[in-house]
Amino acid sequence: MKEFLPYDIVRNNALKLAYKMYKEDGFIPDVIYVPLRGGAYMGNVISEFYKMVLKGTGHKPVFYAAVVARSYTDVKSRGNVAVDGWTYSPENLRPGDKVLFVDDIYDSGYTINFLVNYIMSKGPRREDIKVAVHDYKVQEYVDKNLNIIPDYWCRKHVIKNQCDEIWIHYLSHELIGLTDEELEQYYYSEDPELRKVFSAVRR
Repeated sequence: MKEFLPYDIVRNNALKLAYKMYKEDGFIPDVIYVPLRGGAYMGNVISEFYKMVLKGTGHKPVFYAAVVARSYTDVKSRGNVAVDGWTYSPENLRPGDKVLFVDDIYDSGYTINFLVNYIMSKGPRREDIKVAVHDYKVQEYVDKNLNIIPDYWCRKHVIKNQCDEIWIHYLSHELIGLTDEELEQYYYSEDPELRKVFSAVRR
């Protein structure tokens, strides 16, 4: 099953999630990290929220940073993670710093687990690190044995078996894997000029 998620739904849900973190839980991060590329859109919204609510309060600005990370598998192992770089090095973090990771989806969980555990190795404690995602997939049919799960989410999907898996297509940033019918429904019908754009990349 595939779900197409409009960007304004993600934006609005991200704002409500940021409000919960700030107003209800009193959590103000020192650093927001977004794994590129999935976390960028939601991370931008949450970063803007904190910029807005902290303006004029005297509180130091929340630092906004990115990490380029990717999960991959091979024939011998699964869930390996490669990190190509950080825009704000974790070496600069100190014990007591509050860190927020923002991503679009918690699916396999391997990337977030690697990143959070790496951050903890630099000083911050787990209780000072929060993970926020738009979609949290709980795959009951997979034995992952991962110790890091999201602290905040907009939607939670309990997946009991592989047949129930859902492919969430984020219209805010995803373009790969679209059929001609999907392009017609979600893109061309709203802006016919996009036919020319996609003709350059589709063969």
